[in-house]
Amino acid sequence: MKSIYVVGSINMDVVNTLDHFPLPGQTIEGQHTHYHPGGKGANQAVAAAMACSKVQMVGAVGNDAFKATLLQSLQDKGVGQDFVISKSGQSGLAFITVNSEGENYIVLSSGANKHLSSQDLPAEMWNDAALILLQNEIPWELTRTVIQTADKCGIPVWMNPAPAFAMPSDLFTSIHTLILNETEAEILTAMSISNENDAVQAISQLLIDGIRRVILTMGSKGLLYADQHKRITRVEAYSVLPVDTTAAGDTFIGAFAAAWSNGLSFSEGVNFASAAAALTVTKLGAQDSIPSKAEIEAFMSSNPAPRHIAMSAV
Repeated sequence: MKSIYVVGSINMDVVNTLDHFPLPGQTIEGQHTHYHPGGKGANQAVAAAMACSKVQMVGAVGNDAFKATLLQSLQDKGVGQDFVISKSGQSGLAFITVNSEGENYIVLSSGANKHLSSQDLPAEMWNDAALILLQNEIPWELTRTVIQTADKCGIPVWMNPAPAFAMPSDLFTSIHTLILNETEAEILTAMSISNENDAVQAISQLLIDGIRRVILTMGSKGLLYADQHKRITRVEAYSVLPVDTTAAGDTFIGAFAAAWSNGLSFSEGVNFASAAAALTVTKLGAQDSIPSKAEIEAFMSSNPAPRHIAMSAV
């Protein structure tokens, strides 16, 4: 059985909870400070592994006090670490502030992640990968190399362009599935998104530019997806009480990748991943909040499936 390979970041999240976000220049007292293993790459790897897929992480940690904890978390969640390497200096850090409504602000300090290079890519990946997950928390030159090489090898690349910047459009035809939120879609398309019609137009533009499949997540409003036939569908969200939205998007991506690699249809995978993301926001932290396959299936069995509403075709 081939593996899902995640080439991406590994961070320690320093999470501060508070009642409300401070104004510029204002000092306020927080409620609690927690340390949670995170990083978009590692989170997505954990989500896929927790959903019962074989997963290999390709990334870097620093030679610091966080290294052992970060590696142990991956091991505990069933993620392969053969291709996680140590770099001099600190591990990646994410400073996360969460308010009483579960919304967050995140500031990244790349640490070891910015020193990952194409020389760190395992040769085994090009023969063993069922698909490759990518994000934007590692050097862009490395990400470009992975996209181009995977395309030549016939390996599907799933891209989560976060943090977002205007990606070169010549790579779009080499991306199998693009998963992004509204803010990221605005940056990639240079289009303002203030309503559902705007979101449909942004997806249409991405399809025209060459992306084969697009999923645009919209938090509590659900998501829009365009399949390989360029049909756009709106999917409603599961209703839950949010505690912390950190890693919700990463959980969706990892769970969806696992569902797809395990043979579920596109629409079935969307439902499975939506349930996983809904469960994630009910707990504090990143990897510690990601549910298992059994938990996801139990949640789905006790909640009505979200409606899929056909929107249009491009």
